[in-house]
Amino acid sequence: MSYVNAFLLLLTLCSTIVFKTQGVGEMLFIASGAVLLFLALTWQKISRPGKIFIAINIVMLVLFWGDGIDRAIVEQGFSRVILFCAFLIALVFLRVAAKRSLIISRCGSFLINQKPGKRYAVLSYGSCLLGAILSFGALNLMGQVIANGNTLEAAKGDSRIHLIRLQRMVLAMLRGFSTLPLSSPFSISMALVLSIIPALEWQSLIPLSLVFAIVLIGLGWGMDYRAYPPPKAGAGLIAGQRKNFQAVLAFIGIVLSLFGLSGGLSMYTGYGLPTSILLVSPLFGLVWFMIEGGLSGFGLKSVSMQFSQNLGQELNAMSSEVAVIGGASFTGSLVAAIIPSDLVQSLTVSMGLEGFALAVFCALMVTGTSIVGVSPFVSVTILASTFANVAAFGLSPYVLALSLLIGWAMALNVSPLTISTILIGRILDCRPRDITLVWNLRYSCVALSVVIAILYIFHLIYD
Repeated sequence: MSYVNAFLLLLTLCSTIVFKTQGVGEMLFIASGAVLLFLALTWQKISRPGKIFIAINIVMLVLFWGDGIDRAIVEQGFSRVILFCAFLIALVFLRVAAKRSLIISRCGSFLINQKPGKRYAVLSYGSCLLGAILSFGALNLMGQVIANGNTLEAAKGDSRIHLIRLQRMVLAMLRGFSTLPLSSPFSISMALVLSIIPALEWQSLIPLSLVFAIVLIGLGWGMDYRAYPPPKAGAGLIAGQRKNFQAVLAFIGIVLSLFGLSGGLSMYTGYGLPTSILLVSPLFGLVWFMIEGGLSGFGLKSVSMQFSQNLGQELNAMSSEVAVIGGASFTGSLVAAIIPSDLVQSLTVSMGLEGFALAVFCALMVTGTSIVGVSPFVSVTILASTFANVAAFGLSPYVLALSLLIGWAMALNVSPLTISTILIGRILDCRPRDITLVWNLRYSCVALSVVIAILYIFHLIYD
């Protein structure tokens, strides 16, 4: 059965690529059918939120069929479902290569084994960089290295120093990882806003979002530096770190190559960036795995078998991801179709939510609802679908997109219920609520104020 499940997801990926690049309508039905069959076969493995989304969509289809929902809306919804699911599947190829990569392992060692004055900055930028490829795997990798290295013995038995080191490294990792919605072209957040808000161009959006990512990381570094001034020490790498630093440079080259190929293909063919990533990532991940396997002394047959086995394991573990991401994207399409656009416009006007006020509202909604467990993917999908016709609300599409991405990034900082915070807490034996609502609360309040101020400047420029 595991082979069937993996085949269905690969069929989804291939069919979606043909549908998005060649416009073959039949591929939409094949990919949609493959996703639905995969969910049916893996129903027992799907998490509760995934099952809830599926149930909500079924109820909405039954209640509102013919009253806002028709075949065209369903097809539009499934076109989003297969795109986001295929996007996740394509990135699995990169994750398979990265998890077995010696370069990645050495990067993790380099990031952790820094002198105190540099550790925060290196961990923040490193978690952002590794997260672009590994996603939550970056937290697993770095969290385990932190857990192994930050022991009470390493703090010479001083529990206070041990706790301070833990807090600083946890916050550095979390804050860096939280910028992925803004900094990574390979994040599902970027694919989401680019797909739903039609007026966006990735060449214009990504440089703007990078400004916010850099500001957030720099702000965190500055606050940490002020709270814990580094001791005076000589410059240079810790002994044995030179090879690991070379691995970091190699990984930066890998990320830039991947983005360069995807961006170049997008500009040359006219495909959107998410579609270009669908095309580039699987082959890139396979070649990366093959090269590292060959350099490690394994034969082609052995490397191929390892890759197929690891890929199969990763694909079979995706049932909840597919259910939640696919379900949320379909829900967004249905909600946008059910709620009349003129009603939305009149409500926002009556509430005073026009122009920049609407952008702030969207950012705060994504951040605030995440604290009570609403996934940013869900809130961003619904808000982006509802306000996609930004001209009617006196707002630039770029300011709307940035507000949603900012809200997503801040949600990762403040919500104790996100996967990233729960994962960090489990690995490092910390309570998620302590991480986000105690240790990180001051930073989150300051950061939210700063990014909204910068967003207002962009609003003045673009609106």
